[in-house]
Amino acid sequence: MSGNTFGRTGKSLGFGQNIWHEVRGSYPVGGSVSNLADFNDYEVIPAGSMCVYDQAAKTVKIVKAEDIKTTANEDGTVEPGTINGLLRYDIYNHSDVDYATADIVFAGEIYIDRCKEAIPDEVLAVLPMIVPIKEKRS
Repeated sequence: MSGNTFGRTGKSLGFGQNIWHEVRGSYPVGGSVSNLADFNDYEVIPAGSMCVYDQAAKTVKIVKAEDIKTTANEDGTVEPGTINGLLRYDIYNHSDVDYATADIVFAGEIYIDRCKEAIPDEVLAVLPMIVPIKEKRS
């Protein structure tokens, strides 16, 4: 007896978590992620990540918390004032993909404790229309 053998391979990336309670404003055209290569293959760039959005060039640079210059991290290379929004949806990075787009939220309510990385107070200060909702007690 002969026949075809079908196989399936895949990679589990887990599942996203809803971090936005309400989105009241996001940039209408979004932009392409300019630093996609900074993230590992199969890495999920999580919703709530800090973004530097260049509306004229229509590009988005995703910024990690370790790169933000704060009073606690004076070696950071990104000034908090350059952050102009947070990522609305997860981005699934894969080595076969060399282009991704991002939707940047500038106004809304976010479950701040669900964010993968802590958002520094200095960044929240420059995003006054994003209201953090804390679920955990301090």
